[in-house]
Amino acid sequence: MTIFTAGILIIGDEILSGRTQDTNANFIAKQLTSSGIKLEEIKVIKDQTKIIVESVRSFSQKYSYVFTTGGIGPTHDDITSESIAAAFDKEYEINREAFNILEKYYPDGEFNKSRQRMAKMPADVHLIYNPLTAAPGFVLNNVYVLPGVPKIMEVMFINVLKNLKKGKPKKITTINTNLYESKIASFLKDTQEKYKECSIGSYPYFNFLSKTGGVNISVSSWTMSSLDDVEKEIIEMIKLNGGNYSIV
Repeated sequence: MTIFTAGILIIGDEILSGRTQDTNANFIAKQLTSSGIKLEEIKVIKDQTKIIVESVRSFSQKYSYVFTTGGIGPTHDDITSESIAAAFDKEYEINREAFNILEKYYPDGEFNKSRQRMAKMPADVHLIYNPLTAAPGFVLNNVYVLPGVPKIMEVMFINVLKNLKKGKPKKITTINTNLYESKIASFLKDTQEKYKECSIGSYPYFNFLSKTGGVNISVSSWTMSSLDDVEKEIIEMIKLNGGNYSIV
């Protein structure tokens, strides 16, 4: 089975400083997983040409698809497009189609030099159209360059996703139990060694008001045809230890 992989580069000093909370990576991750594309890495980087160039080159070599968000607006610190041009040794130039789209979008006299910067891109790209605010993103090789504004990015990403080659969606099941991790850790380790094609994770929680807690046990696999056998063994273990369970 072919497995398509992906990496996400979140570009922006405002993310690293904490001024802006990133939601784009979470949105993209969920969409990729449910569509059969395996997300391997998320990296947040600053608005610095050298870092963007190195990160884009590295991700492009490692993964089937690379998605970047941020840094393609009209201001001086929006350097993603220029940096990606440098990463692939492309000319950084006005994209005539993007220029025409933006020129038609803005009223007469409002398509100023700052806004015209949004039409500058690496040579030989394909545009990613923006149905909300017109300013397009672009595709170069396997790198998909998207804006940082979540609502705009989401609409554009969904349209991109429709045309990507995909594998089978990741199978995921989550079992909730009121048993604590210390009670089930050894069993889960043995189960993981038995079923090497899946990934078993345990995520404890605790309610301080009711003083109750437990564990959510996540079982997932890109390659197994069914998770039923793993799920049954975990449920049986919970029962044998006097615990309650539910599938969530």
